Amino acid sequence: MIYLLRELFVTAIRLAAACAVVGAAQAAENWTQFQYDSRHSGNVPQRAVATPLRLVAALPTTDAIFTAPVVADGRVFVVDGSGVAFCWDAQSLRPVWKFATRGGKANCNNASSPLVAGQYLHFGTMAGSYYVLDAATGRVLREIRCGEPIFSTPVATDDRVYFATLGSRVYALQVDGTPVWTWDFVREVLKFDGDRYSGQAWCKHKNGRTTWRDQFCCSRDIAVYGNMLAVPAGGELLFLEDTGSRAELRGLGTVPRYAGSESPATFGISIDESGAVYRQWHRRDNTGRVEILRLRDGKLSTDYVRGTVVGASLPGLLGVCSVSLRGQDVYRCRPEADFAFCRHRPGQDQPESLGGYPSICPPVLLRDQGAVSYTH
Repeated sequence: MIYLLRELFVTAIRLAAACAVVGAAQAAENWTQFQYDSRHSGNVPQRAVATPLRLVAALPTTDAIFTAPVVADGRVFVVDGSGVAFCWDAQSLRPVWKFATRGGKANCNNASSPLVAGQYLHFGTMAGSYYVLDAATGRVLREIRCGEPIFSTPVATDDRVYFATLGSRVYALQVDGTPVWTWDFVREVLKFDGDRYSGQAWCKHKNGRTTWRDQFCCSRDIAVYGNMLAVPAGGELLFLEDTGSRAELRGLGTVPRYAGSESPATFGISIDESGAVYRQWHRRDNTGRVEILRLRDGKLSTDYVRGTVVGASLPGLLGVCSVSLRGQDVYRCRPEADFAFCRHRPGQDQPESLGGYPSICPPVLLRDQGAVSYTH
């Protein structure tokens, strides 16, 4: 079931506050990808909403929804947990089309949010297919059988769409779905060309046991800045450049030693206007923080956002989503009562609480409002 409100999310107070759900926008206000742009900045200063919000409709789907809807050309698109894509008219709220992807029982808990690029709707499924549909009719224009689940949400630039599989194969497509190149982290970095999902094959390759250094899964969203992709693969953050006809690895963003030295897990990444990548990570007993990684002239530098450090012996709960960025300010959500939505500013050791309810979703920054989706 998707609940539609007349406006896009919210509650206001000078980029403070928070409230619920997702919704339909006016026809002219397209929202074509997750967190608004390819950087997943969540920063949309040209938009605002009027509050209080009111429920307009509740539209049935075939399963729970774990993805974010998109809005384009007066239509709302969503993909539910069973891989069924829906399109509704944003004004009349009448269904336009519905398409059920293949996959059977493997097609469950789909987490790859849809994306609109031009006249095309893109999304991946847990059953291992990547679809490109005609956004107007729902007709399948291309299906790429990847052979493994797709957790990551696709991202789009002016003339490219990118997505990554769970096994960290990265694909670049033209907006109509025509493949341009693929790049494989397991083959290129881990130097393994066998069955990546076979423990026996890995043991043979390693001549012994595997370790945390052999992590390879990409279960979180990628982001793009210009022609540079940021890809959370295994415990690394890849800086992958699209050179046109192929991809070139430009750097591996490794989190410095803190509460251990093993590669941490990534909960989300966002990129600011300068190309710096903000990575929410964790290792060992929920120890984590938001790391800042910059790649300049082939050299990697790291820093972290003050006030984001958490651990078993420290106060505060770990954030489990990407942050949103406006200028040098960092906004994020945590699953913590009375301190869910907060702002981190340069020169301040502790964040400013903006209220709201516990949340596991990244906020959206409107003109003078903050928007947060939460379960309450």
